[in-house]
Amino acid sequence: MNQTVQSAEAAFLGGLDRLLQAKVEGFAGLVGIKVIDLATGQSLAVNDELTFAVASSIKIPLLIGMYRRARAGELDVAAPLTVDDRRQAGGSGILQLLDHPVTLAVEDVATLMINVSDNTATNILIDMVGMDYVNDYLDQLGLSAIRLRRKMMDGAAAARGDENTGTPAAAAELMRLLWAGKIVDRALSDQVLRLLRKPIRKSPVRLYLPPDVSVANKPGWLEGVSSEWALVELRRRPYVLCCVVNYGLADDVEGFVAELSRDVYGYFAVLDQSTRFGRRLPLDQLPVQVERSDKLT
Repeated sequence: MNQTVQSAEAAFLGGLDRLLQAKVEGFAGLVGIKVIDLATGQSLAVNDELTFAVASSIKIPLLIGMYRRARAGELDVAAPLTVDDRRQAGGSGILQLLDHPVTLAVEDVATLMINVSDNTATNILIDMVGMDYVNDYLDQLGLSAIRLRRKMMDGAAAARGDENTGTPAAAAELMRLLWAGKIVDRALSDQVLRLLRKPIRKSPVRLYLPPDVSVANKPGWLEGVSSEWALVELRRRPYVLCCVVNYGLADDVEGFVAELSRDVYGYFAVLDQSTRFGRRLPLDQLPVQVERSDKLT
């Protein structure tokens, strides 16, 4: 890309950087944000190296672990799995509400884990995949800042400090690697993204975005905590947004994340529909110039 044009686009995104900084400073809680422009590698960050509780967003590394086990021939995602009341966990999800045993394919259990954030499904997959297996692969990726330490709804473990944690920087890099096809390979990365693109019951990052925009994401929420790890797949200007709130004092922590997502989308939607000189045109008149590379700035 022409350096002058790239500098102009970087300057435009500087406005978004200032907006994010101001919103974080005015929020009653601790916020971490990492945004990556996948077309240029430019990134924006606020508190992105701090470690946060990430709630159910940790289910993305677990999903990756399931598909890696399947690739190695260590489990079959199409195999039937019976869930009964001995496996049930509280919190979010529907499996805990069922009165009778139900048999699902392993991959369908994973779909419940992602799309309705089912904690029973999650704990079953933790037993199948293994915490150490998930964390070892994160170490291989250089993402040891992300840790799976406890099952869902294990308050005693959380009180001991065995929390599921991550930094926005590491979370954003994981999502970027999925987009680039670097989580094992393109085929496995696409398996993960396919599940993350399915409609999610409650997703702050999607709330104010047009319904036709493809988003691959996993939200999480706990008392005072909201987390979103998201890939927003605009045609010409895809981007990663990872935002985590801890110590939230506001009544509507998830609403704050939804508004941040709306603001980030607004800037990238302009870039997506603009020429290199900033003139907006219909998308079908604009070239697609996005390479899935490892280029970061």
